[in-house]
Amino acid sequence: MVNVQIDTAKLKNMETKLNCKFSNDGVFVEMALDLHEYQEKLPSINSVSFGIYSGDLERVIKLVEKVNPNWCKYFTDTTTIFCGFINKEPVSFCIIPTTADSILSDDNLKIGGIACVGTVPEYRKRGIGLKMVDMATIYLKNLGYDIAYLHYTHLEKWYKKLGYETVARFSFI
Repeated sequence: MVNVQIDTAKLKNMETKLNCKFSNDGVFVEMALDLHEYQEKLPSINSVSFGIYSGDLERVIKLVEKVNPNWCKYFTDTTTIFCGFINKEPVSFCIIPTTADSILSDDNLKIGGIACVGTVPEYRKRGIGLKMVDMATIYLKNLGYDIAYLHYTHLEKWYKKLGYETVARFSFI
């Protein structure tokens, strides 16, 4: 892991914004991954491809609604949407924000985010979502980012399979 520091001002701002408290026994986590040496971790999945979505936004929003309707507001015409596809149809998705909402001190580091990760229910338990995150992480690396950042997740063990490390824990108040 790159030697990253927590920016206490950003941390306090996030506590206020989310009405949460950072502590060692928090339920949710912030995670980061050094991209400098990152390589694809998982094998290919037959008949599944991955990449940037360029189709009709409403089509993806219908899928997002199946996973978490609260995320729909983050999927816009200006959002980079990365997907897993079967027969050219999206079955998993995430967004790649142009700037990561992180608590890390970003002096001289380019930090990219992966957010709103989901797989539609009928395609779960096939490894598609985690492979999509693997490929989105490669995408960030290829864009020249130093750190990949995951904000506000409870799937710590799942993301650790790719090498993401917990940098902070929090719970809602």
